[in-house]
Amino acid sequence: MSRVDWQNHPECVEFLLEFIPGHTEAEIRQAFDERFGIVLTEANIGNFKYRYKVKSGTHGGRFQKGQKAHNKGKKMPPEIYERCKGTMFKAGQPPVNYRPVGSERIDSEGYTMVKVADPKSWRLKQRVLYEQYHGVKLEKSDVVLFLDGNRQNFEISNLVKMTRAELVRYNQDHFYGDDLDINKCAVGIAKLKTKVGELRI
Repeated sequence: MSRVDWQNHPECVEFLLEFIPGHTEAEIRQAFDERFGIVLTEANIGNFKYRYKVKSGTHGGRFQKGQKAHNKGKKMPPEIYERCKGTMFKAGQPPVNYRPVGSERIDSEGYTMVKVADPKSWRLKQRVLYEQYHGVKLEKSDVVLFLDGNRQNFEISNLVKMTRAELVRYNQDHFYGDDLDINKCAVGIAKLKTKVGELRI
């Protein structure tokens, strides 16, 4: 589902009509993202409220201290229920944009992400492949570098593990180009310089 389609998708409309009352804008954005994988803006929510004449009951997008949700314990109005019941989300039914484990997507920086668990656990593909091939568990401080700079080349020989400190040194020395052998040497130099720096401390 695209960012534009959600505005006219019955399931999205039904969800917001039911969820908005009694919730802050932050809660609305988070719930919608978790359900449909789409991040709404403040303008998106404001326009939807105006279009469908629905209010959250909050002030400036936030609850006042001690304020109770005005729709607590109330059922959806019959006219809205009748309009939406045909597309209502059923218990156990996956959302329209559900992606199974193993699915891949490209993030905004051009890296491939792999879904490793439900409901929304994604990891960088190069880290997953490196761990699987070498039988190791990468630390948070570890990065996996594409030697040739191509973020879509997942050949194991093109993936090199470095610490963030080593990567900083590698980038500072401007060691990268088309020659993989030179790049491998540059990685080794960056690791050596980082180790020398640690020993001097």
